[in-house]
Amino acid sequence: MERRLKGNIIMPDPSIWPVPAVNDTFVTVGAATTEVLPANPNRVEADFTNDSNNVIYLARGNDAVVGSGQRLNPNGGTYHIGIDNLFNGVINAIAADDSNLCVSEGYRTK
Repeated sequence: MERRLKGNIIMPDPSIWPVPAVNDTFVTVGAATTEVLPANPNRVEADFTNDSNNVIYLARGNDAVVGSGQRLNPNGGTYHIGIDNLFNGVINAIAADDSNLCVSEGYRTK
């Protein structure tokens, strides 16, 4: 999904960039681990934005735990999955109280 130019410069694979398809949604995250994005072998990027007043924690491939994983600060904290940290597995989240998480996933259609 990438190609190398001179040295260590990494360029996106032109067959998937620009991203051919996107799914935008939101998930209510609470005090129990919640799947916010299912595994997708065609994923090429994903963005998560915390649209709440509570901290949200993301976990890649396992149950989310408060205080562990990727922390999204309240009111706009973000996490991006892309070419430099691509993960195609399930993403789970957890928060101390009901919280809104905006999710955007880009994927290949072929």
